[in-house]
Amino acid sequence: MTLLESVTQVCHRLAPGGWRSLMLAHGLDLLAEPLAAELRRPLTVNRCLSGFEDFDPDGVCAIEAAAPSRSLLYHALASPQVTVDETGTDLLLLPTQGEIETVLNYVYSIAPPTLDQLRLTAAGAPLAVVAFASEYRCAADTVHGRHADLCFSRTGIARVGTMPARYDARQRCFLPFVDGDAHGIRVMPVRYSAYIAMQLRGDAQRFGPMDFQADVDPELDFWVPLHKLFDGDQCLAGLQLAVTLENHQINEKLRHIHLRHSGTGWAEPQISQPPFVVTDDLAAWATVEDFGTGLLLPEPKARLVEPARLEGRPLSFLMPANTGGMVHGRHKVDADGSINDLNNHPDVEALVRAGGYEALHYQDATADGWVRPHCPVLNDLLPTVAAYSIIGPPDFYPLCSQRKLLRWVREEPLFPDPDIWHARLEALSNVRYCANLNLKDQLFSDKDRGVTAIVASAEPRLRTSSQMPLALSSRPSSLPDGAAGVFGPGWEVGWIRQKTSDAQWINVLAGYQMASPFPEDAKICAALGSFWPGVAPDSVRVFEPRSSLHTIIPLTDQEINQHGAIAWDDQPGPQLIVQDNRLFAQYHAYAHADYTQVALDGLFSLSLTGRTSQPAYERRVVSMHRVYQVLGADDDNAQRNAWPLLSFLEVQQPDNELDTAQQEAGVVLEGWVQRFSMYKRGAVSTADDDFKLRHVEVERQVLLFVSADTILMKQDAGAWQIADETL
Repeated sequence: MTLLESVTQVCHRLAPGGWRSLMLAHGLDLLAEPLAAELRRPLTVNRCLSGFEDFDPDGVCAIEAAAPSRSLLYHALASPQVTVDETGTDLLLLPTQGEIETVLNYVYSIAPPTLDQLRLTAAGAPLAVVAFASEYRCAADTVHGRHADLCFSRTGIARVGTMPARYDARQRCFLPFVDGDAHGIRVMPVRYSAYIAMQLRGDAQRFGPMDFQADVDPELDFWVPLHKLFDGDQCLAGLQLAVTLENHQINEKLRHIHLRHSGTGWAEPQISQPPFVVTDDLAAWATVEDFGTGLLLPEPKARLVEPARLEGRPLSFLMPANTGGMVHGRHKVDADGSINDLNNHPDVEALVRAGGYEALHYQDATADGWVRPHCPVLNDLLPTVAAYSIIGPPDFYPLCSQRKLLRWVREEPLFPDPDIWHARLEALSNVRYCANLNLKDQLFSDKDRGVTAIVASAEPRLRTSSQMPLALSSRPSSLPDGAAGVFGPGWEVGWIRQKTSDAQWINVLAGYQMASPFPEDAKICAALGSFWPGVAPDSVRVFEPRSSLHTIIPLTDQEINQHGAIAWDDQPGPQLIVQDNRLFAQYHAYAHADYTQVALDGLFSLSLTGRTSQPAYERRVVSMHRVYQVLGADDDNAQRNAWPLLSFLEVQQPDNELDTAQQEAGVVLEGWVQRFSMYKRGAVSTADDDFKLRHVEVERQVLLFVSADTILMKQDAGAWQIADETL
C-alpha cells in the first residue's frame, strides 16, 4: 500500500465522525478524488475555528512538502486543541497515533529530495542519520512560540509504571491514570524517529534551542532535523529505504552502590552481572499496528519496586555507612535469616547511617540508555547519531511542566527572586551536559553537550519574535522540558564529574547516580518542600517541623489522607490532639517513613496530585507565599518554619464557615477560595507512648480564606477580618 492510499484510508475513516464538515470549513474535502490534488491545492484556512488559532500563519495547504507545521491536515490530526467540528460539537472519531504518523510521513513523501539536495540545503554543515524524540505542540510550548509545531530532542523521557500504556486520543497523548484503581500507575512511553539532520551552532532565530542561552548556545553544536526517514521508495529520491531503531537500556544502580562503597560483600565480576546490572525486560517497541513506528514502551511491572534476587534467593549486602539516604537499608537480615524491619526501632536513622549490618537489596525498573537509528542504504553515506533514553520514575504532577514553572516564577511579580524553592529551579532541557559516556558501544561524545536541548526544524527564513498566548491544554510530555534539571541527583537522571582523555573535567548525565531504589529520592525531594517543583509533591507539612523547611506547594487535606482520601505516598497527615489541657499537632515521624515500603505495598498514587493543572499548581504556590507574608514570615526560611501548615482545602461553595467569615469581615470573596489552617509552633517532642509519633505544641492558631484579591484571617478565638497584604 502506498502512503497516499494509507492517507486516503485515514481520511475516509475519520470523515463521518465530523472531520469532513470540519475540513470543508477550510475548503478541504477529505473525500475528494483524486485526493492527492485536493491535498496540495491552496485553501482558505479559517483560523477562528477552535484548534486552528495557532496553525502556522504561512500554511495554506492541507499538505505542504516537508513542512508539517504548514500542513493543515497534519495539524488537525496532531494538535490536542482540535477536538470539535466547525459547530463546536465534539468530533465522534479521533485519529490514532499510527494515523498521525502516516500523515507525517506523507508530508515528507510528496517531493522526496535526493541526498545531494539535502547537502545543498545544509550548505556545508555535517549531515547524519539522527534519532530524535518528538512531539507536536501548541504554540506556547514550541521552541519559537510563534505557532504550533513539532519539537525535537535527542533525549526522551519514558516513565515506569504498574499498568500498560493508555493513549488518550482526544489529548493526543498518553496518560498515567488507571480508571477505578487509585494506586495503578501506567507506564509512559516516548516516540523516537530517524531524521537526516544537520549539525549547526545554536541559532535562536532559526531553530533554537528552546530557552536560548546566549552565553553558551552560540558556541555549542546541535543536531537539527532536516528530513524524516521512513520505509519505502517515497522518502529519498532513487532510494529504497528500510529504517529501524535499536534501543539499549540499562539499570546498574546496584552495581554502582558496590563501586562507591567498599566492604559491601560484593565485587567484580559479580557486580557486572544480573541482578546488579539489568538490561532485559526494561522497555520494548510498541506494535506498529497500534501506535506506528518508534514508540518505546517501558515494561509494566507488578510493583514499582521489587526485592533483588540472585540464584532464586533474596540478595543481601553489607550496608555501608553514611549513604546519605541514597540506598535503602531498612530491612536488616538477622543471623537466623529473618527480616528485621528497622523502622520499628526508635533509632532507625542512626542505625541506617552507621550501617555495618546485612540488608536486603531492592531494585526498580528505571534506566538510561540509547536509541540508535539504522538505515542500511545510508550506512556508507552518513554517520548515525543516537538519542539518549531515560526511563524515569512516575511523575506525580504529569500535567505540570518544569519549563512552564520556570518561566512563570520569573514573570510572577510577587516573587522578586525566582529561587523560591529549596533548590534552584531548572528544566532538564536547559542542562548542557553530555550523555552517559559509559553505556554499551560508547555512542556519545564528551563534546556533545546539547543532547537534552529541544530544537525546532531549521527555517530558511528568520522567525518573528511575536508569540502566541499560552495553550489551554495541559498534558504530559516525554521531552526534557517536562523533566527536572539535575542537582545531586535530580528526579529522572543524575550526574557525575568525569575526566576526559585530554584531562578536562566535565559534567556527565548518568542514570546510575540516582537513589536505589527511586523511592529513596522521592522521600528526600518531597520532604524538602517539592525539591524539584512540578515533579515531587510537597510533604513538608506531613512530617514534624525540621530544620528551616517550610511548605511551598501545599497539598490538600485529601491529597495527604486527612479526610479519608488516598494519600499520594500513603503517609498520614497531622492531627490536632489535646494532652494535659494543652493543644498539640501530632505527626508520624519523618524518621520512620519508608517510601520503598510504600512502593513494595503498591500504595503510591497519583490519582489526586496527577490531576493538578499548571494554573492550579501556580495558584497554590502564590497563595502559600501570600499566607506567609500576612503572618509576618516574609522570605525568611526560619520564620516560615515557625508557622507550619496544618490544613489546606480548595473550598467548595456553599460553605458555612466561609459565609461566617465573609459576614464578620464585611466582604465577599470572588472566584476561587482556599482555606489554610496555620499554627505558631512550640517545641517538638517524641510521644510518650509511641516513638513513631512527634508532638508539636500549638502556641497560636490562624485560619485564613484566600482568594485572588483578598485574604480573610482569624487568629485563635478572634473575629474574622481582612488581612493587610501591604506589610
